[in-house]
Amino acid sequence: MNLDLVLGFITGMSFVIGIRTVMLKSKTMGIIQLVLTITNPILVNLWCAKKESFVFTGTDFEFLVQTAFVDKMIEPWVFLILYIVLICLIIYNIIKISKKKIAS
Repeated sequence: MNLDLVLGFITGMSFVIGIRTVMLKSKTMGIIQLVLTITNPILVNLWCAKKESFVFTGTDFEFLVQTAFVDKMIEPWVFLILYIVLICLIIYNIIKISKKKIAS
């Protein structure tokens, strides 16, 4: 599966949910989610742009796996943790938004 497609889907969904969360008066969670939404794809793309300096010819996903498991670098693991936090925020805010809609 194409890494850009997956990251784009998560980013788009997170952006919409983040804006909706800010509009429903949960500004702190919404702003945190929007900041993570904007910074995560930028960081991943900047890291994957370094694959030419590593003389790596595979896909971006293969490069992330290679640098995480074989080269034992910490950066891909940080990206994974940030995306897990972002997905948890998406789920939390969806539940919170749906509870507010049911209550009103």
